[in-house]
Amino acid sequence: MRTGSLSRKLRRLLLFVVTVMTIAFLVSTFLVVRKEERDSVTRESEMGLLGVSGSIASSLEGYLELSRLIMMDSKLAAYLRADSDVVDAGLANDARYGVQAVLNVTNGVDSVYIFRRDGICTCTKSHVYVLSDSVFSEEYWPVKVLALKGKPVIYVNGNGALKKVNGQAFITIERAIYDLNSQDMTGYLSMMISRNVIEQVLAAQTSGNYCVLGRDGTYVCGNSKLGLFYDRSMAANSITHRDMVYQERRVMISCIAVKDTPLVVVSMHPLGNTSFRAQSVWILIFLMTVVSISLFTFGRYVGHNVTRPVLKLSKAMEIGKNENELVPITDVMPDNEIGLLKDSYNSMVIRIRELIQQLIAKEQSVQKAELRVLQEQIKPHFLYNSIGTISALALENGCEDVSAAIETLGRFYRNFLSKGDREITLEREITIVKDYLSLQKLRYGDIIQDEYDISDDSGDCIVPKLILQPLVENSIYHGIRQKGEAGVIRISAYIEGDDLHLSVYDTGVGMSKETAESLISRVKPSAGAEESFGLWGTIERVRYYAHRDDVVKIESEEGEYSKVELIIPVVKPGEEI
Repeated sequence: MRTGSLSRKLRRLLLFVVTVMTIAFLVSTFLVVRKEERDSVTRESEMGLLGVSGSIASSLEGYLELSRLIMMDSKLAAYLRADSDVVDAGLANDARYGVQAVLNVTNGVDSVYIFRRDGICTCTKSHVYVLSDSVFSEEYWPVKVLALKGKPVIYVNGNGALKKVNGQAFITIERAIYDLNSQDMTGYLSMMISRNVIEQVLAAQTSGNYCVLGRDGTYVCGNSKLGLFYDRSMAANSITHRDMVYQERRVMISCIAVKDTPLVVVSMHPLGNTSFRAQSVWILIFLMTVVSISLFTFGRYVGHNVTRPVLKLSKAMEIGKNENELVPITDVMPDNEIGLLKDSYNSMVIRIRELIQQLIAKEQSVQKAELRVLQEQIKPHFLYNSIGTISALALENGCEDVSAAIETLGRFYRNFLSKGDREITLEREITIVKDYLSLQKLRYGDIIQDEYDISDDSGDCIVPKLILQPLVENSIYHGIRQKGEAGVIRISAYIEGDDLHLSVYDTGVGMSKETAESLISRVKPSAGAEESFGLWGTIERVRYYAHRDDVVKIESEEGEYSKVELIIPVVKPGEEI
C-alpha cells in the first residue's frame, strides 16, 4: 500500500513549489512594477509641488516687502497723522498717489485700502472691491493682526471684510501701520493681490493638474475639481500623497501647504501609464522554465538516491516487525547516509536487546526485594505484640514504672516504624521526640530537661520523618552527657514567610567552628566520625526534601551551647513541595 508513496509526495511537493514560485514571481513582478510606477509619479509630483509652492511663497514674499514700502511712504504717513478736522480730499488724494507710486513696480495688486483709526479710509481702486461694512474703524480690525505690532498677515478673500466685485478669489496682505517717529499705531493696511499672480505660476507647469486652495478649502485658482479630494488633514508642511480613482482611472492626489501662508497646493497625476513590455514576459517565462526543469531534475535525483533506498530499508525493517522481534538488517545498502542509517539501526537493535535483558534482571531483583519487604513487615508486628505482653505482665506484678516505660518504648517504635511513611506531620515528629526523651530520662534521670516552643500554626506542617530525633540524640550523647552536669534541650518551631524553622538547642559542650563548617559542607565525613555522619546525613535528607542547599544554620560556643536550625518549605496536608 505504501510502495512509492514518498516519491509521489515528493513529485507533488515539487509541483506545488513550482506553482507557488510562479505565482509569487508574478505577484512580486506586478508589485515591483506598481511600486516603481508610484515612486516615479511621486517624484514627479513632489518636484512639481515644491516648485509651485516655492514660486507662490517667493511671489508673496515680494508683495510683503511691497506692503512694508507702502507703510513707509511720507505722504501716507502725513495722511494718517493728520487730525480728523483737517483731512480733506486733497490729503487723501496725496496719500493715494503716494501708494500708487510704490505700486507702479508691479501689476499684481488690484487695490490697496488704507484705514485711519477714526474709520476714514482711502483706496487706489474703489470700483474693484466692496467693504462688508460702510465704516471700517479700529474696533473692526482683526485682533490677530494688531497683536503682531506691524508684522503682516496673509488672508484668503480679505478675511471676510472685503469682497471682489466679479466674485473671483484674491489674496489679502493686512498689517497695522505704525508711525516711524512716535512708534504709535496710526492705521491699518489691506493689500488685495489678484489670483492672476498664482495662475501665472500654475501656467508654467508642463505636467499634472494643479489647484490652489485656502487651508479651509476655499477655492483660489486652478483645476477646481481637485478641491473635491482635499480635506484639512492634508494641509501639512510636508507633502502628503493619496491614491484615488478619478473618472475610472487611478490617480495620485498630492498636497503641500505653502510656507507661512494660508494656501495649499493640490496636484493630480495619473497612475498606470507604464506599459509592461512583451520582452519582459518572455524573460519571465524563460526563467520559470529553467527553475521548473531544475526542480524536476532535482526530484528525480532525490527519488533515485534517497526515496528508493529508504523504501528498501523500510522493507527490511518490516521483516523484523512481522516476526515480532528486533532483527538486524542484512541487506546491502549504499555507502552513504542510508548505509549509516542501517548501521545505526543495527546498533540500536543490539543495544535494545541488552537493555531488555537488563530490565528483566532488574525486575527479578525488584520482585525479590518486595518479598524481603513483606517478610520484614512481619517483624514490627511481632515486636509490638511482644512489648504489649511484657507491659501487661509488669502491670500484673505491680511494676507500674516498668509498664509505663515499656508502653513508651512501644509507642516510640510504633511511630518510628509503622506505616513506612517518609513524611509525617510536625506534631507526630514531636511525639516521637518526646517518647525518645522519656526513654532517655529513665536512664539519665534529671540531668535532661526538655522544653518545647512550637507555634500553633506549625503543628500540621509536613516534614521528613525523623529529622529532629537525630539532632536530639546528638545533643544528649555529644553535648549534655559529655559536660557532666544537668542541661536543657529546647525544641522550637515557627513559620516565617514560606519557610518552617525547626531548631534544637542544648546547653552541652558545644562544638568548634571547624566542626560546624564540616557539618554544613557537602563533603561526606569519614566512617569513624559517627557524630558528624549522623548530623550530616540528616542535613542531606533535608536538602533532598527541600530541593536546595541553604537548609541549615549552626550556632555554637564551645563549653556553653549549640543550636542547629533546619529551614524547610511550609507544606500542609494535601500539598506538594
